[in-house]
Amino acid sequence: MQKHLILAVLLGLFITTTQTASSEEIGVILPGKVLGMWQGMSRGIKRATEDLHVNMLLRSPADGASLETQDNIQLTLIDYMLKRGVSGIILAPEPLEGVKTPISLTVPLVLVDRSSMNFNALSIVSTDNFAAGRAAALSLAPVLHKGAKIAVLRLAANISSTTEREKGFLSMAHERGWEVVIDTYVGYRFRESQELTNKALSTYTGHIDAVFAPAEPVAYGAVRVIEAMPLNMRPRLVALDWRPEFLDALQHGVLYSAILQDPYHMGYQAAKTLIEASRGIRPIEQKQFIDVVTVTSANVNSPEAQMAIANYGE
Repeated sequence: MQKHLILAVLLGLFITTTQTASSEEIGVILPGKVLGMWQGMSRGIKRATEDLHVNMLLRSPADGASLETQDNIQLTLIDYMLKRGVSGIILAPEPLEGVKTPISLTVPLVLVDRSSMNFNALSIVSTDNFAAGRAAALSLAPVLHKGAKIAVLRLAANISSTTEREKGFLSMAHERGWEVVIDTYVGYRFRESQELTNKALSTYTGHIDAVFAPAEPVAYGAVRVIEAMPLNMRPRLVALDWRPEFLDALQHGVLYSAILQDPYHMGYQAAKTLIEASRGIRPIEQKQFIDVVTVTSANVNSPEAQMAIANYGE
């Protein structure tokens, strides 16, 4: 009888503990769903919440919605999550319009992928984007001479992560003595970036030696434009991020090199940091950088490169 009573008490404690753990919920707000970057990051966050026995409330608007048709949509999503009673929020911040900043939340906030002056956050988990831009330029250093003609295809002026990559690339380009002959914004929509990239490259009358694309949608447009060029006219393309189509582009010389972030581990570390903060675990590092990997046709089949590629997408 006593043995059965002890087992019943232990079972009750187990059920209570499990229910308590699973009732904790964190909110996650990413800028979109389509890009491999956000898909890989979502996987990483989900795995961390499973490992730490927390529920995840994920809300991502259509890619680019925050920048076009739905101003401050992230604030609406934050308000929704706070009313749901989340214990903390992970946010990849988009620009805000017409609101007083910086904003402080009533729960812990961790920024992911990019910094923002609009929010007071416990921590930022991201790539060292300036260094990633320099790494992209450095991958071209062995094949470009002083005076080489360079095109920089920018994403958007108000996205801090890609802006830092562009600055990093340009800093190395200036150190190497390359001449930047095209420096223009081509946007974050796949079709738009392809059209504007084609316009920028086709209107330049000289030969372009290399092109830098700081993010997946820009890289996609650049790949499509460059693969349509005659072989003797193709510039070397270096890009940030990854899509399945980039493997063929890399193997056929359309894409010279790709700097791969680690969205899976970025998401995992952001979730781990947030959950520990919500549970009162200290200290929390204010800035946490996740390493990148340079992938070329020479090393694409290496274990390191294959692991980096696998960290993108669903």
